[in-house]
Amino acid sequence: MKDHYDDINVIHYNDFGIAFNWKQNTFSTKNKIQLVFKDTGILLSKSEVLSFKSDIEYVMCNGCNFKEKCKNLIPSPCEYISFSMSDSELISLIDLLAGVCFSIELTEILENII
Repeated sequence: MKDHYDDINVIHYNDFGIAFNWKQNTFSTKNKIQLVFKDTGILLSKSEVLSFKSDIEYVMCNGCNFKEKCKNLIPSPCEYISFSMSDSELISLIDLLAGVCFSIELTEILENII
C-alpha cells in the first residue's frame, strides 16, 4: 500500500492543516510551499508565508473584542481572496504558520553551516 506522503516533503502539520513541498517540482512549484487548511490549498513562496503569518498576527491583535462566535476576515497572499475564520481557527492557523516559519529558518541555518 502506498504511503500517504510518498509525493511530498512534510514541513509542518497540526490538527488544522499541513504544509509541504512537492517532491517532484515543476517550474511553478519550485521553492513553493503548499499550505492546506479548512478545505483550501494555496501554493505560497517563503515571503508570502511570512506575510500571511504577519497579517494573521495583526488581525489577532486588532480583531474582534467579542470572544463569542467572532469571525475575522483574513486577507490572503492571493489578492482577491480572503478567509473568514473564528478565533480558534486563527490560533490553529498561526500555530501551523509558526511551525512552517521555524522549519524554514532552521533549514536555512543548517544549509549555511554545511
